[in-house]
Amino acid sequence: MKRIAIHIAFTLLCSLFLPDTLWGESPKSHVKKGEAYYELSRFDEAVTEFDLAIAANGNYQKAYYSRGKAFFEQKKYSEAILDYTRAIELKKDCARAFYHRGRVYAALKRYRDAIDDYDRAIAIRQAYGKAWYARGLSKQEINDTTGATEDMKRASELGNEKALEWLAGE
Repeated sequence: MKRIAIHIAFTLLCSLFLPDTLWGESPKSHVKKGEAYYELSRFDEAVTEFDLAIAANGNYQKAYYSRGKAFFEQKKYSEAILDYTRAIELKKDCARAFYHRGRVYAALKRYRDAIDDYDRAIAIRQAYGKAWYARGLSKQEINDTTGATEDMKRASELGNEKALEWLAGE
């Protein structure tokens, strides 16, 4: 944790005090700075950096994915869905983008859409414990108790602690 904090502080200090030519203001560097801001819960600054990355390269998948995460934290769900969708268009096998878009749908109580995205994430990466867990929660919301329990069992087999807690409380 301490190493992450030092890395974030270093990244931000470099971005503030080094000239652009030394820092290398590439789309990748904007995403790195955006991720540092994200880790500090400074989502407005993170979005600004992701915007700059996208302005420099409109096909930079990681910038859309990362900006979607920041929009989610800001509860800007429509924008998050658009960014995750664009990230998926650019990288069709991005399990994380499907998972995170599913989280947005779940936050909007669009559980069937969430389940569809979790299904896609799991199809891409079968050992994705977070997706199994999240799908289980969404299945519970639509009263699919059997499906929820099966997903929680699989998530717990993959080491998901929250799924273990859910199963223990059942």
